[in-house]
Amino acid sequence: MEKLNAETARFTAENQIQIGRWTQYAVNEQLPFNAMWCVIPPGGSSRRDCHDEVELAVVVRGAADFETPDDTAEAAGRTEASQGTAMLLNSNEAHVVHNRSATESLVLLSVYWLPETTRTETA
Repeated sequence: MEKLNAETARFTAENQIQIGRWTQYAVNEQLPFNAMWCVIPPGGSSRRDCHDEVELAVVVRGAADFETPDDTAEAAGRTEASQGTAMLLNSNEAHVVHNRSATESLVLLSVYWLPETTRTETA
């Protein structure tokens, strides 16, 4: 068992937010997925992001609005996500994450992986 904590992670500035990639942990080599901590400052937002990976974003602390601004998204608009909520973003689904709080940082755990069809095609 290994304890991984956002409070003690090393972060870098990426896409207008702070990112703590799990490559900093030795256990990362053994995982069938990638992961990172994301910290968005009070009132802040991430940049628009879109990628091949499926992403599961869990709100660890704070409250977020997940925006799918791309017209190709099934349900374009904003979805509120409070602490403890998990949002599943499809492969190539454009998204922006907004911190709903003006006083508290938003902390997310983002777990992502290539969908089976993509992994099979690239193998």
